Parts: sequence; C-alpha cells; structure tokens
Amino acid sequence: MPMSRFAHLSDTHIGAWREQQLRELNMKAFKEAMDRCIRAGVEFIIISGDLFDANIPDLHTVKQAAEVMREVRDQGIRIYVTYGSHDYSASATSMVDVLHSAGLFQKVVEAESIVSESGEKLRLRFFNDLKTGVKLLGVYGRKNGLEKDYFEIIDQDHLQNEPGFKIFVFHSAISELRPKNLVYGETIPLSLIPKGFQYYAGGHVHRHLVQRLDGYGYIVYPGPTFGATFTDLEDTALGEERGFYIVDFDEEVTKISFEQIEVCRIEYKEFNADKKTARQVTEFLKQYVNEVDCADKVVLIKIKGRLSSGKPSDIPFDQIRRSLLDAGALVARISHSSLTSEEITSLKVMGETKQEIESRLIKEKLSSYRIDPSITDQKVREWISNRLLGKTGISTAQRLLTTLKTEQKENETKDAFQSRVLRDAQNVMGFGEQ
Repeated sequence: MPMSRFAHLSDTHIGAWREQQLRELNMKAFKEAMDRCIRAGVEFIIISGDLFDANIPDLHTVKQAAEVMREVRDQGIRIYVTYGSHDYSASATSMVDVLHSAGLFQKVVEAESIVSESGEKLRLRFFNDLKTGVKLLGVYGRKNGLEKDYFEIIDQDHLQNEPGFKIFVFHSAISELRPKNLVYGETIPLSLIPKGFQYYAGGHVHRHLVQRLDGYGYIVYPGPTFGATFTDLEDTALGEERGFYIVDFDEEVTKISFEQIEVCRIEYKEFNADKKTARQVTEFLKQYVNEVDCADKVVLIKIKGRLSSGKPSDIPFDQIRRSLLDAGALVARISHSSLTSEEITSLKVMGETKQEIESRLIKEKLSSYRIDPSITDQKVREWISNRLLGKTGISTAQRLLTTLKTEQKENETKDAFQSRVLRDAQNVMGFGEQ
C-alpha cells in the first residue's frame, strides 16, 4: 500500500453557543480545519461525532457548514462521519442523516442483528474507501453512554478477522483512558472495544490524546476544534490546545501530527470569593476591567466561594460584562454558578457545570420515583417502566429537557414553534411510536 494521509476531527459542535461571536469563532475554527486538510493533501476526513451541537441545528448554521464541507468534497476528499451524543436522535431524523442522504459525506454506522451460539450479536458493516483501500466502520454515541449496550453485543470476531488497514470510529469515553478531572457519566471499558484495528478514531472526550495499546493500535481523541462550553474555553485558556490530527499510513500508521487551531486569544481570570463581601468582589471586578487588556479577546471570569456578607445578586455582573465589551472584548462571560452566600440557603449539588447539575438532579429524582399503585393496566405499567425508569428514564428526561429549552427560530410563528416543540416532545416520550 503506498503512503497515504487522512485527517481526524471530532466534537466540532457546530451551532453551539448563544452568543453570535462565539458561534462565528466556532465556525471559523471548523473552516480553518477543513482548509488545512485541503492544503495537507489528505485523502479523506473522519469526523468522530458531535459534528453539530444538536440533531436539528439552526438551518443558517447548517448552510455554512455544508458550504465548507462541499469545498472539501469538490477537492476529491471524502468525509466519513459517525453520530455523537449531541447530533444523534433515536426518535427523529438527524441533520447528519439529511446531509448523508444529500451525498455530502458518508455515515460509517450500519449494523445488522445476527444470532450466534452465545445469543444475539450486532454485526457492523465495513465501508471501503475506494482510493486508499481503507476499511472504516463505527458505533454512534448516545447521551449518558447508552451506546454501551451496543458495544456489549458487537460481533468482535467478525471485525478482528477482517484483513487490511482498518479504522474504528466511535464517540465514547474509554474508562481506562478518561481524563481524571473530567466527568463523562457512563464510559466504555477497553475490553468492549474490538481489537485488531490500526487506528481508533475517538470522540466525546474534550481533550486531545494519543495512546498505543497492545492489540489495539493507536487510540486517538482530537478533542474539539474550538469548544462548546465555558469549561472548554477555560481549559483552552489554561493551555489545552485545540485542533485535529493528520495521520500518515501505509500498511500501518507511520506518523500522527496534531494541528493546532487558534482562532482567538482567551483571557481567563479566576477569583476566590471566600470570606469576601459582595462589595469587595464588585471592587475587584471593576479593578480587573480597568487593568486587563481585552481587545479582540474572549474574556472569561470565574467567581467561586462563599461570600461573608451580601448576595451574589448584589454584584453587578451585567454591568461588568458590558464594560469589558466596551473595552474591546469579543465576548465576555462571567461564571458565578459556584458562588454562594451565608445569607441564602442554596441547593448543594456536586458538579459545577449546568449539565452536571441537571444530570445529578434528574438521577436523584428518578431514583425515588415509583409507579403509582393505582395504575393497574399492565401495559401502561410496562410502558412507564421501559420509558421512564433506569438509564432510559434518565435519557428521556434529559432529552425532554433539551427539547423544552428549544428557542423560537427567526420568522417562525408562535403556533408553528409550539407545534414543533410539542411534536419533538412527543417523539422523545415515544408517543409518535404508538
């Protein structure tokens, strides 16, 4: 096999961010990655999940992303994609499905159920890259690691016995390789990952890493090209590089190079408010605004701790944010979700991010939920049990919460918006399946 080259991206989260500037920076990072792939002369590109931040993203965002990927396709570069936990939906068509059907890229997730001596198995289909002879296949990601159920029944013998240069595309955190200071909920043990592939194109972990393990070849996570949360930007400011990998190979991988992408500078400041008053915190923030060079930067401020007097609401966060923008900041964000006060009683929840708090509350509430004994219809009880309890119940609640947070689109009437949210909520609950 002659020397060839491919690129591996993940977690681009196109469409993330409410702020228009951050959306544009995220798209700029995606376009920069694709432009570099063209300049590097890659044969094909792998995107291992969370191409979009939602399964049905804003259509203007989709149009921008499609134009970028079309430029790549026009250069003869193939694109292979798997779903991530954000852009996959079990109850509705995803934008990934739409763009796949339009021929913009190839999904590498296809499987059939087979019956073996050990029971039901999932046989994954290989997709051949005709120009290089590489064989790719994948498993999609689902929220809360529910894809683990699929990993447990994969027909691994079939995959290991397939000859040639093989790439396994997936969107899951591996238990043994998970960064210790990051929370990913359910993870996949290494033992469930099929052996015998030269390259494992991972996604979901928002840090870049490369590991070579006996029997597995290279297991690689590129991390996001920009990021989709405050924590992502915080990590970037603290030194975590963002970008993607370019991989050279013949019969084996010969070189893996990380391509760093930096579309903006990030200024980060953390302040411990323990035993400080609300007035003291306000003065600190005003002094910081006067001293910091924030021109053309994303400015992040994180306030945490317990105030000795006053309440978080006494601190003029909006005024501070506007002052930073007036001073030339591209974006100004102040995180104070971990700021409490002795004057108020707050709900104590482990985890700092909104997603972690929501997940923990949902799990706590569902753990105490019991089916109403007055419901005697067995089919109804079974439906409730299958849909609303255990891991499936957690997933249903989180998906429903995401649906109910949906914003009204530009030029969308109120009635159309309400009908769309109701339809999506019914799909999440499974009413559309009846």
